[in-house]
Amino acid sequence: MTTIELEARKAMLVKEILTDINSEEMLDKLADCLKRLKKRAIGLQVAPCQYTRDEMESILLEREKETHSYTQEQVKKEMKNLIASWK
Repeated sequence: MTTIELEARKAMLVKEILTDINSEEMLDKLADCLKRLKKRAIGLQVAPCQYTRDEMESILLEREKETHSYTQEQVKKEMKNLIASWK
């Protein structure tokens, strides 16, 4: 692919984004997808410890809202039951 062809395809993609994206939520999702694709393309994996302080606080608040918890034995039992149901 030549440079001109590449630039033309990029321009078409930008045009499509500008015409089809009509909400902030959709724009956020598109931005997240683009970040993931770029990281995959260069072979980087983001470690869980690379969150910003605000992201960590948000995650912790979400986890505190969750009321369910399981012991290791409960998880093992559920997994055995699930595997048995497949047979």
